[in-house]
Amino acid sequence: MTVAFGHFFLLFPANRWTPLWKYSPLYALIAGREAVVVFFVLSGFALHRMTNRGGKFTYWRFALRRVIRIYLPYLAALALAVAGNFWLAEGPRAAFSQWFNQAWPLPVQAADVRAHVLFLGDYNTARFNGAFWSLVHEMRISLVFPLLDWLVDLTAPALRPAWGVCLAVAMIVGGSLISAQINAPNNLGETLHYAGVFVLGIVIAEQRTFTLNRLWVIAGALLFYYGRGVSRLFPPPYSNLLDLPVGLGAALIVMWALQSKWLLAKPVQWLGRRSFSLYLVHATVLLGLVDWLHLQRPKPALALLYLPLTILMTEAFYRTVERPLLKLSRRVEHQRA
Repeated sequence: MTVAFGHFFLLFPANRWTPLWKYSPLYALIAGREAVVVFFVLSGFALHRMTNRGGKFTYWRFALRRVIRIYLPYLAALALAVAGNFWLAEGPRAAFSQWFNQAWPLPVQAADVRAHVLFLGDYNTARFNGAFWSLVHEMRISLVFPLLDWLVDLTAPALRPAWGVCLAVAMIVGGSLISAQINAPNNLGETLHYAGVFVLGIVIAEQRTFTLNRLWVIAGALLFYYGRGVSRLFPPPYSNLLDLPVGLGAALIVMWALQSKWLLAKPVQWLGRRSFSLYLVHATVLLGLVDWLHLQRPKPALALLYLPLTILMTEAFYRTVERPLLKLSRRVEHQRA
């Protein structure tokens, strides 16, 4: 939901209200980039549990499950976004932000569609849906995840937390520095960078039990929400270095969430099960609404349609696409070798 709010905020060019949103507690509502870092920490946590649950590990089965879980839902969401761009787009709008005008206002080109279908290359992932960029890294890292697991396990169990955090920091920083030298979107340096965030999830999964006091939780929240607030210290192309404090904050927040009871609430679990579907479709709903309503400037009242329609589209996508593919993925897991 934070990503969905964040993209709605990005419709608006910078104005006198921007500092209020970015530098106040309201930022917690629109911290979309930070929320993606949480996704990566959770992916490392979940994949470690998947590959270490006992029984014989088979790489081809693991890789096939990741393709079914990530790539196939992505293809369905891509088809929706391309169709929306083709049928609804009305061209650029000067009153909207650059984020909006780099997507649907451009006509559909076969080369753009082909690059998105091929998926793992370096291309403009914001062309049809501004949320697709993270899935490229998610898929790449998933395919080499057993290697990350092995690297964390190189040391004795007592040393793994410290070793794992050091390894994560080295990958986040090293990947950022490599990416800064490569003038291409979604380059392998960025993937190495985000692989370090996955390693933080592995470290959490290996600990299994832990207790955080209130100070640690507060520190995690401050790092998470305001770690990118020192952006002037690391201007582009080194701005990815800001994911280091954000990643550490995200890890602390995940640890806190795992020891709290609020995740057991039914509404939270309902939304959690559908979070991937929501992530895949919300930007398509947002861009489609702007063109369908023929808006010439972004309006806050658009949220009154955007949020309920996003929930409805999320539920439809979950039932028709994600849930059937999740069941298929589980059948692959239980097939005989």
